[in-house]
Amino acid sequence: MRSFLGFALRPLISATVLIAVDWLSVFLCLGLVWWFRSGPLQRLVPSLQVIPSFWSFLESLYFLAPWTLAFAEARLYTRRTLFWGEARQVLRACTLAALFAVFLSFAVHAAEELSRSVIAGVWLTTLVSVPIVRHYTKRLLLAAGLWGKRVLILGAGETGVQVCERIRSHPVLGYEPVAFVDDDAQKIGRSVAGLTVCGPLAIIPELVGQMVVKDVVVAMPRLPREQLLHVISACEGHVETIRLVPDMIGLATVGVETEDLDGLLLLNMRWNLAKPWNLALKRCFDLAVAAGTMLVLAPVFVLAAMAIRLDSPGPILYRQQRLGRGWERFRCFKFRTMYADNVRRLQEYLATNPEAKREWEHFAKLKAFDPRVTPVGRLLRRISFDELPQLVNVLRGEMSLVGPRPYLPRETERMGDFAKTILKAPPGITGLWQVSGRNELTFTQRLRLDEYYVRNWSLWLDIIVLVKTIGAVMQRQGAY
Repeated sequence: MRSFLGFALRPLISATVLIAVDWLSVFLCLGLVWWFRSGPLQRLVPSLQVIPSFWSFLESLYFLAPWTLAFAEARLYTRRTLFWGEARQVLRACTLAALFAVFLSFAVHAAEELSRSVIAGVWLTTLVSVPIVRHYTKRLLLAAGLWGKRVLILGAGETGVQVCERIRSHPVLGYEPVAFVDDDAQKIGRSVAGLTVCGPLAIIPELVGQMVVKDVVVAMPRLPREQLLHVISACEGHVETIRLVPDMIGLATVGVETEDLDGLLLLNMRWNLAKPWNLALKRCFDLAVAAGTMLVLAPVFVLAAMAIRLDSPGPILYRQQRLGRGWERFRCFKFRTMYADNVRRLQEYLATNPEAKREWEHFAKLKAFDPRVTPVGRLLRRISFDELPQLVNVLRGEMSLVGPRPYLPRETERMGDFAKTILKAPPGITGLWQVSGRNELTFTQRLRLDEYYVRNWSLWLDIIVLVKTIGAVMQRQGAY
């Protein structure tokens, strides 16, 4: 009984801690922004209007109640999502809270007590601080045994193993796989992915009670309808949540919505890049970021050009034909990182190094040593600066900041049916392939990531990839 009560109280304790931590995060952000606005900024610009005391400001914001309500409305205390998904919900909640606080202040004639710059500062700082603080709070709750949630996986096949591996790869979600359940007599009693396979499915109610499980994942996408209904019926009344893994591998998964058509379940899968306004939004974002980046990095362009010219004979820029959106070909720019006779150097090297030849055939790259690359080129590749001239391609509309890999025309045959989807979007300077292993991925893995990107595009996904790219470049992941 004590164990059951412990499991039952965990969600309440965790939610209470997260509510308190979120409130404290917003409180500290408000304090920091208020101090900066009333102190250093006020002294720097004396003409600014003097703002009320911190406590008056806090009272005008109803002791931050709009933020707590907005976080609750975004289901930040009842739903578990990955870091970037939660960051997106925090963005929405913080924006809603700030707008609501301003609107409420006007409604009760307290607008003069508020400073728009402080509200804007709180909004901006909470966008960064709240997701990070929540992430580490969950890790502490997990270490304290308060965030864990035991999960039973129905189906010990390939899909069930994938579910188990994905759950384990994101421990901050708090899900803890405890066992598989399967009807296959050959699997029952064996260990799969480190978990015992129990069975048959008919004993689910008993297992749920014995293992104190409140969540079940049905990982049997090809199970006949009659059997699926039987499995769900066996779980109902014994668990709080039943999750189904549908047979949608390769299809869009981000932003999928369910619809009830008079008792018939429909899955609404959006193709965001098919909408003209989304393409226009992506284009405007590309132009703004690319132009700003080129202005900031102009001195780097000059230094790189001088170093290439002094390092080896040949042009500064390397132009190569690539496949763009709608199968159109364009010249992709890069800083030249290879010798002028690079083809001869490669052929000679591969002819005398069988292991390198196998690596080239598998990855179309050489990791340890590439005889074609110049000393300056090796440095530029190491810090991923060789692709900076592609910002010109972005300004010209031939590429995007984020997108599929710009493939070579000769790779069309290897791309197979993936090309039909991938070439519906403009290629990018960076992409999911860049932040998921870069040159350590196989060609097929890159294709699958590019297909996923095109089918699941959103501006938020572009922002996530750009942030992760900066981290990957700084850590030099997969760069050689």
